[in-house]
Amino acid sequence: MIPLLCICGPSAAGKTTIVRALQTTLSAQGVRALQLSCDDYYWPNWTPDPVYGYDTPAGIDTTTLLQELNQICRREADTLRRYDMVSHTTWREPLDQVYELVVLEGAFGPQVLLNQPLLQSLVYLELGLPVRLWRRLWRDLNERGHSLSFALRQTVFETLPGERQFIDPLKQEADLIIENSPNGLARLTRHAQSLLAR
Repeated sequence: MIPLLCICGPSAAGKTTIVRALQTTLSAQGVRALQLSCDDYYWPNWTPDPVYGYDTPAGIDTTTLLQELNQICRREADTLRRYDMVSHTTWREPLDQVYELVVLEGAFGPQVLLNQPLLQSLVYLELGLPVRLWRRLWRDLNERGHSLSFALRQTVFETLPGERQFIDPLKQEADLIIENSPNGLARLTRHAQSLLAR
């Protein structure tokens, strides 16, 4: 069974970026890591929650997430699910990568992994709120095509309440809490290496 490491944390904390950096660092050491995102398991054409919008674990197809993680960690999967944040549609891509570690990142989805034997370790990524808000607004405006008013409204009334309700509690469950920084990456790398040495 391939070890599964999950990186969780609030919106725009840099989860995807630090996982890519971890992948590059491990690759230089001869370790191949497969990067997965919980965002790829959003329900297609899902009706947003009346309170939290998309900022809730209910927006994630957790049954499929767990099923496919099991297949991936057993090297029994030949495709990966993908999700488009603009069109809210899914498709599949071939999985032809060799890997010794699976690294899953996401804000919503890790909640269902708690107490699952599949999960080897949960890491919580932190970053200051002002930086995260700036990053999220930039991403929503430039990558997702949202208007400024929509992005601000969504952040204040859905994203931040969703973080308090669903993401903040993950910090108490984490095996490791790191800052999004070079030191945090170094600690994450050592932690990943320790999982591979088990």
